[in-house]
Amino acid sequence: MIYPLLLLTIYIWPFGQLLSFSFPNLPFTLYLLDLAVFLVFISLIISSKRKQIFSNPITKPLIIFLTAAIMSLLVNLQQGISSDLPTSAFYLLRLIVYPSLFFAGNYIGFSRLRKPLLISLGIFSLLCLLQYLFFPDMRYLKNLGFDDHYFRLIGPFYDPNFTGAILAGVALYFISQSQHPLSVPLVGLLALTFSRASYLSFLTGTIFLLISKKKIKYFLLVGLLSVVIYLIPKPSGEGVNLLRTFSIFSRIDSWQQGLSLFAERPIIGWGYNTLRNIDGSRFQIDNSFIYILATTGIAGFLSFIYLVQKILVNTKNKGFKLLFISLLIHSLFNNTLFYIWILALAMITLGLGQEKTKEYKST
Repeated sequence: MIYPLLLLTIYIWPFGQLLSFSFPNLPFTLYLLDLAVFLVFISLIISSKRKQIFSNPITKPLIIFLTAAIMSLLVNLQQGISSDLPTSAFYLLRLIVYPSLFFAGNYIGFSRLRKPLLISLGIFSLLCLLQYLFFPDMRYLKNLGFDDHYFRLIGPFYDPNFTGAILAGVALYFISQSQHPLSVPLVGLLALTFSRASYLSFLTGTIFLLISKKKIKYFLLVGLLSVVIYLIPKPSGEGVNLLRTFSIFSRIDSWQQGLSLFAERPIIGWGYNTLRNIDGSRFQIDNSFIYILATTGIAGFLSFIYLVQKILVNTKNKGFKLLFISLLIHSLFNNTLFYIWILALAMITLGLGQEKTKEYKST
């Protein structure tokens, strides 16, 4: 059952926020992606091949990190978060379940998943383009709790930064594989996001390719990105102003607050995904590493760095490694790594990027 459930997850992934469900008695939003990933997790646990599936170099560091995250929540149960424990516990469950995509992808293998992944990315790109062409004014989403965006590509994630992170990372993957016909449309879509963090992650990845492969032609795509940014419509509005400063100062403020929170509880942090409860409102840290520091303390942070290091060392496919590095760069400016659609894509591709532990057989 692992293979069909992973396929289901891959085909659900591109629809993002469009497949969300809210229930009156639930304090959080459920997504169809959550259900699909949970089924993948269960299928791995009950599989007769589970020992082989989980015999992977990242299993140990992953368990260490998850243990630190769980302990951070348990230790802080009496520190004012119990009122919203269901939400915090649900997000912790997500953190535990989503890495199952890594093991499932590694077990199934790239040859069986290459076509489904291309189809899924094609659907995602088409939805992004349709949104920009037919629904460029998405300011009404502010009434639903999202940021308001005008003439920016936000795609089915309803967010230009996270959408841009995906487009930049996948474009870099195709460029590294010399599949330029697939990378060029993604670069064009990336330009429409007006996401400077995504531009920076793409530029950094391109510089890495230039240094490692010594081919100046890679910078032609940076030129393409610049040309599209220059030519596309820029109606009045702060979102399409690349010199805007509000978001810069907002990020810096969130970093400072995150570091201040870490300084108050440096060992075990405030508890995974509990920051929304400190002052009774949602609090976002626009940096995945500072987020881990504040919520799980130095124990969680060091185990997370250990996990990332193991992933990078054991990822043999250079294209998938570059995709992950671009997400790491992007996560310095947004809480990118713990956004479920990015986490899902990262887990699947990183699993595919490692050497398989055993040839896939139907289970």
